[in-house]
Amino acid sequence: MGRLIVARLAHFAMGLFNNSPRANAAQARKQNRRVQQARPRPMPAPAPVARKPAVTASRASQRVNRRVDAPRAGVKPAVHVPRAGLKQLVAAVPRVGARGRRFFSLAARLAIAVTLAWGVLLAVQAGYQYVTTSARFEAKSLVFQATPHVPVDRLQSLLGLEPGTNILAVDTDALQAKIAAEPWVKRASVQRSLPDTLIVEVEEHEAAAALLSGYFYLIDRDGVPFKRLEEGERGELPVITGIDREQLVAGDARAQTAIRRGLAALTAYQQAPRPRLSEVHVDEGGSVALYTAKTGAALRLGRGEVEPKLARFDALRAALGERAEQLAVVHLDLEAAPGTPERVVASFLDADAEAAVLARGAGAHKPVSKDIAQEPAAPAQAASQPAGPAKAKSKKKKKAASGNKFASGIPKYD
Repeated sequence: MGRLIVARLAHFAMGLFNNSPRANAAQARKQNRRVQQARPRPMPAPAPVARKPAVTASRASQRVNRRVDAPRAGVKPAVHVPRAGLKQLVAAVPRVGARGRRFFSLAARLAIAVTLAWGVLLAVQAGYQYVTTSARFEAKSLVFQATPHVPVDRLQSLLGLEPGTNILAVDTDALQAKIAAEPWVKRASVQRSLPDTLIVEVEEHEAAAALLSGYFYLIDRDGVPFKRLEEGERGELPVITGIDREQLVAGDARAQTAIRRGLAALTAYQQAPRPRLSEVHVDEGGSVALYTAKTGAALRLGRGEVEPKLARFDALRAALGERAEQLAVVHLDLEAAPGTPERVVASFLDADAEAAVLARGAGAHKPVSKDIAQEPAAPAQAASQPAGPAKAKSKKKKKAASGNKFASGIPKYD
C-alpha cells in the first residue's frame, strides 16, 4: 500500500516536469502493472438484474396475456424477494381486494368503539363509587311540614334513616310506600335535594263521617273507608248507618252507592246553619233519614232530591220559632198533588207543645191537622210554662229507651 502511494507521488512529480504524451502513456502502463500486481479487495457480487424476456418478431405485434399465456420454455424469470418489513406489509394490504379492505375497516371501527365504551364504563363506575361513598352526599337534612296525625318523630321512625346514609342510595319509592301505608295518609311524596336533603310531603285523609257496618270506620269525602275508628277520633262526626257489611266487604256497588247517597244528604244539610246531626240512615231502597244530635229529631227525606225538602224544613223551623227544638219527627218526603200546596207533617216530643200548635192553628180558622207548613211563629210565652216538665220527662224516657242504640234503632255496637 505504501509503495503504491510513493509511485503515484513520483508519477505526479514527473508529470509536472515532463508533460509529453508518450512519457505519460508509458508511465501509465508502468503504473497499471504495479496496480495489477497489488492484491485486489474482495467485492460482493452484484445482485442479478431481472430482465424482461425477449419477444420474438412473430409475436412482437401480439399482446401478451400474462395470466393465460405460459412462460416460454428454457427461460426462467428472475424473482426478486424483498426483505420482509413494515413497508412491504403495508404494501401488501391493498392486494386483499375491496372486500378485505371493508373487513379491515369494520374491524378497526369496532375495536375503537369497544375501547371507548370500556373507557366510559370505567369512568362511570369510578364516578358512581365516589358519589355513593362520599361524605358530601350524606343525608343530613329533612324538610317536612307536620300533619295532625303524622308528627315529625313518627315520620323519622317511618323513614328509618341511619347516620351516614348516602342520599343517592335511598330508595324513595320504598319510603313513599312505607309512609302511605299509614292509615291517615292519603298521599305521600319523597324527593331528593342534592347534596344532603330529603323533601317529604304528606297529604292526610279528611274524615267526613263515621260509618257503621259491623265495625266503625272513618270515611272521607269520596266515601272510602280509610281506617277503623278508635277512641277519641269521632268527635262530632255523624254516623252513616244502614250499610250492609257483606256488600261492603265484597266491594258491591250497592254499598258504595248507599254511602255516597248518605254523604250527599249530609253535605247538603251542612250548607246552612241547622241543628247538628248525629246519624244519617240509608235504607236498602235509598231512602234517607237524618237525626239531630241534641233532641234526636228525625227528618224523613225519602228518595229524590234533598235540597227542596231541606228548604221546607227551614220554613217549618222559621214558623215554629223556639218550638222547633221540640220536634220529634218531620216528614219531608210527602209528594204534593198537582195544584195543591206542599205539606209537611210533624210531631213533637211532648203533647202540650203539639196541642199549643194545633190550638193556634184552629184559632186562625184553619182545619185541625198536623200539617203546619208555613205557619207564623207563635209567642214563646204561650206554652213555655206547661211544656217544661213534659219536655224533660219525654227526653228522660227517650234516653232510657235508647240505650246503646242510634236514633234509628240500630245498635251502636255489634
